[in-house]
Amino acid sequence: MTTGAHGNRPTRNQQREAARAKAKELRESTAKNDKRKKFAMQGLIVLGALVVAAIIAIPITQAANNAKGFVRPANMATNGVILAGASMTPLTSDAGADGSAGLPTTDAPVKGAVNIVLYEDYLCPACKAFDDTNAATLETLVKSGAATLNVQPIGMLWQKSAGTEYSRRAASAAACVATFSPNNFWGVNQAFYANQPAEGTAGLTDAQIAELVKGAGVASSDVASCISSKTYVPWVKSATDAALNGPMTAAAKAAGASGAGTPTVLVNGQMYTGSITDPK
Repeated sequence: MTTGAHGNRPTRNQQREAARAKAKELRESTAKNDKRKKFAMQGLIVLGALVVAAIIAIPITQAANNAKGFVRPANMATNGVILAGASMTPLTSDAGADGSAGLPTTDAPVKGAVNIVLYEDYLCPACKAFDDTNAATLETLVKSGAATLNVQPIGMLWQKSAGTEYSRRAASAAACVATFSPNNFWGVNQAFYANQPAEGTAGLTDAQIAELVKGAGVASSDVASCISSKTYVPWVKSATDAALNGPMTAAAKAAGASGAGTPTVLVNGQMYTGSITDPK
């Protein structure tokens, strides 16, 4: 009996065993692939979550950094603009590192000149009364070389403008002028008092402040942009706290005053305690 090719053919049992082995191999391979896909998908999900978290965290971190590292205005190293000379020209100074404190106001900017430091709030009625009475006298003292005037706009009354924080916005606008158009600072300072809103009202809008500044001779588009973006409001908050927790309160305590308020006028570091409406 000859078997030939037929004799080498697997038996039915062998065929069944081979089929089972192949099926098992296929199942195991499929299970491994499914497992790899599952791990890959989980990895993508985790990676996606990390990316989303990072995207969310970036603006939060930036906001936190901005809160800590507020932008400082130029020409206000002491947190105020120092006016000196016959044309009441501001003394220039670098802005300083963002978030840094202002320099002391006790040092005399010009040798031989009386150092006058004025802390003011553009919403403060008493500040306007002081300015109405004494602006001309201060100008005379500065232009004659007898004194320098360090004008420090702060935002003590920020809660007294129907939620608009006018004091802070106005002081920020003054810092914009000091930075980009310093020679117009004193004129803008006077314009703020000439157009002072009443306490308890919303005050001027940013657009109205920009018009006020423009009317005082400022033509810089950088100033207008700075005002609308409220660039220096965070700095105003810091400068106000620094003034209240430092020279204003210290001078008031030394003079026996009940507390610090605006206007506060320091003459060579000593608090002026006379009438704010008596030019003598």
